Amino acid sequence: MKRYFTYLFLIFAVLFGGIATAGAQSKALKKDVKKRVKELKKEGWTMQASATTLDYAMLKYRTYMEEDEENRIALTGIAIGKNAKIGRENAIMNGITSYASRAKAQVVGKMKALMSSDASNVSEEEIDKFGAAYESGVNAKIGGLVKQHFVLVRETEDGNKEFNVFMSIDETKAKQAREEAAAEAKRQAALGELSQQVEEFIGEPVPAEE
Repeated sequence: MKRYFTYLFLIFAVLFGGIATAGAQSKALKKDVKKRVKELKKEGWTMQASATTLDYAMLKYRTYMEEDEENRIALTGIAIGKNAKIGRENAIMNGITSYASRAKAQVVGKMKALMSSDASNVSEEEIDKFGAAYESGVNAKIGGLVKQHFVLVRETEDGNKEFNVFMSIDETKAKQAREEAAAEAKRQAALGELSQQVEEFIGEPVPAEE
């Protein structure tokens, strides 16, 4: 009987300990979201054409992201214009283009470093050609994988509107898209087999925007 109560006590300790930890994390997240929303509002940002409040949208977005931090990658896009629909679409494209550009910079930079230290017979020109084709491929393939969460808008001093779209992408699917883009780029650049190290570079998550 004593063992039974000890076992029962341990179950409750683990259960309520987990609840307390989750509660503390939720409280910290809400506090962080509140601070971020206050900053955005101070900068003049408001929700674009939505019945949802900025506070709720940001909390929902951050909760979604933190449920799978390793696999859900944040993307943001900025655009300026007068038309709401075009501005939103341009902001989305900006986020996708920025991701593709960073993907290219990551791989090309590491390929050139490898070339200089490994007496490779691949020329810098071939690497640049591969990089351009790779960037184009990533840009084309990544659009359909992007999840849009919400869009903010604010007035600019010259009477235009600035759009800020919050998006995310699943890293598992993005990695597959990068690998497919690399395979196509390799053929366009007439490169031989990509080395295992280069394959690993392509498989690494793309760095976040600074």
